[in-house]
Amino acid sequence: MHSVPSRLFAQRAFLATLTLCASVFAACGGDKPPPVPDPPVVTLTVPQPNTAAPSLTVRVIVSGCDSVAQVDIYDRDTFLKTVPYTSGSMDFELAQNEIKYTRGLAVGLSLNARATCSDGRTNVSQPQAATFLPVTKVIKDPDPNGQVVTDFFIAEGSGTNVAFLGCGNPTTGSGTLFRVDSAGTVRNSVEMGIPCSTDTVITSVNAQSGKRWVWTPGIGAVAIDNNFVISGRTATTYRPERFSVMDNGDALVINGINVSRLKHTSTNGVFQWTHQSSWRPVGPAQQKGAEVIFPMSRVPNEASPNLLELVVVTLAVEASGDKVPLVHERIITQYQGDSASPPPVSLSPDGGTVFLALSFANNQSRVQACSTEVPGCEGSALKWMSVTLPVPLNFLLPFSAGSKLAAIGTQRVWFLNTGNGLVANKGGVSVDASGQLRIRQVQLGLPTSPEFYLLNGPDAAGTLPVEIVAVDSAEKGELFRYEVSSSLSCSVDDSGRLWMRVGNNLVQALPLSDYRAVKP
Repeated sequence: MHSVPSRLFAQRAFLATLTLCASVFAACGGDKPPPVPDPPVVTLTVPQPNTAAPSLTVRVIVSGCDSVAQVDIYDRDTFLKTVPYTSGSMDFELAQNEIKYTRGLAVGLSLNARATCSDGRTNVSQPQAATFLPVTKVIKDPDPNGQVVTDFFIAEGSGTNVAFLGCGNPTTGSGTLFRVDSAGTVRNSVEMGIPCSTDTVITSVNAQSGKRWVWTPGIGAVAIDNNFVISGRTATTYRPERFSVMDNGDALVINGINVSRLKHTSTNGVFQWTHQSSWRPVGPAQQKGAEVIFPMSRVPNEASPNLLELVVVTLAVEASGDKVPLVHERIITQYQGDSASPPPVSLSPDGGTVFLALSFANNQSRVQACSTEVPGCEGSALKWMSVTLPVPLNFLLPFSAGSKLAAIGTQRVWFLNTGNGLVANKGGVSVDASGQLRIRQVQLGLPTSPEFYLLNGPDAAGTLPVEIVAVDSAEKGELFRYEVSSSLSCSVDDSGRLWMRVGNNLVQALPLSDYRAVKP
């Protein structure tokens, strides 16, 4: 008995026959289909993946092509440029105007190269991360292991006449002030007799004396002229805790309860006068015309040790003697606190206002501005009270010709208008250090300029900053932030241009207006 195969079975038999025929045909010498060529191998690397420079170098290697028709560089899927690749390992420069800054400054890049062979085969490299901050120029020390400027420095002059001063401790162990030119060559140096530290301050040149002061808190201070001749200093046994410069270049120094005037010509550290206060000052002394004023916090009633009062003490500029009396004192306001941990206090540049940071529950704070001209801080004497800020404050710093006050916490900064106390930050949002970094130092622009720079570093004593956050004006907000694995510091020259030490190199930033032009 016969059965008819199903249609599905018949189809399978037919396919098997075709397969057999094809196999026989191949075995009998028929043509094979050509193999598909492998795509080329494309590699892109970034020799310095974290770069502050005029351009960014990328290295490209293409193999597997008889010849290369085209190589394009991309940031993710954004085309940047076509490079003239021929063969082997080749370096190419991405100029600052060839990079897109839609993600801000310093821009985080993810670069890849797309290569096409002359026969049409193509492939893409693996992405390579890079951070690029465009700058005007980079100055390197002639010694490959040398550092152009000291860890912290200040810039003086501008243009081709710019120079850099820094305090360092060479192998002799004696603190030395150095001046280097824009080529990194040391032009002047002088041993100061006081060690340098991360807290050492170099003041600007005083217009009347033509000198600057270099002082290390708790160690000492020296006055130095433009030729690096020391003309004045503190006594070797004196330990300055607070320091400021008078109109004529003399210094106002504070140690414990003593406030003193030190002439910039006093080579033996003898003071023109000293005032012994009843309590420790809580801020630097400041000249105000023919007077010297300073803020002091004290306990008015020992029965209530947590009720403190802020007092502004006035002295005579031209006093003399070891125990000069005060001219008068004004009780400004009372507040709850701890006399052993006084709150941040600051005076306005004209001395007419005292700013006080008050602490509240849940780690909150407010800033109060009071007149120094009259007792009390009520009615017209209370200039303003800021909104509540969500962190404790560590410092209050006037800047921008006294029009702004930086309220600085451990990681966050608010900029307050000194006329009304309102927050000037863009969108009311604080400018913050990244991640777990802490604000280690700040750098101001020129005295009348609105620029403000945060220098942030790890939360450990003596560590150097690793991040800079630039603000060109409070209202515009953050301009750029740049973090390195080594360390950095910064200063501004007499034209307001920003200079940065990035690792061992010295870098001149672009004018801030150039950064703002591409800031999204």
